[in-house]
Amino acid sequence: MFRFVVLLGAVVPFAMTGCGSSGPALVSGVVTLDGKPVEGASVSFTPASGDGLGGSYGKTDAQGRYTLRTVATDKPGAAAGTHKVTISLSKSDAKSPDGAVTDLIPAKYNSKSDLTFDVPATGTDKADFPLSN
Repeated sequence: MFRFVVLLGAVVPFAMTGCGSSGPALVSGVVTLDGKPVEGASVSFTPASGDGLGGSYGKTDAQGRYTLRTVATDKPGAAAGTHKVTISLSKSDAKSPDGAVTDLIPAKYNSKSDLTFDVPATGTDKADFPLSN
């Protein structure tokens, strides 16, 4: 019994402060390019403030849907607040002698992205990105 109390005393304060008072907010959405779902795209959210849980990431399915997971804990969610967003989908050219890699998503959404998203503390399933060429 004594061991349980000591262990509980060590774990409860850590759990209460480890990820902030509210923890990560569940975030999901859909990525489309020119009106069509994008399958296999990497979606990255980076807090603009540099605070919180750090970045979050997701990968789109065949319908373009994704759900974010935190980089630090690999658990569903993202820190509340404003995030810089990048979306990319790389493809290597097997026929190219140098194995060139191209991104099928325009640079304005990845390497030159100015996309942002405000993650509400309550989370959202509407973090949608309708992209265009």
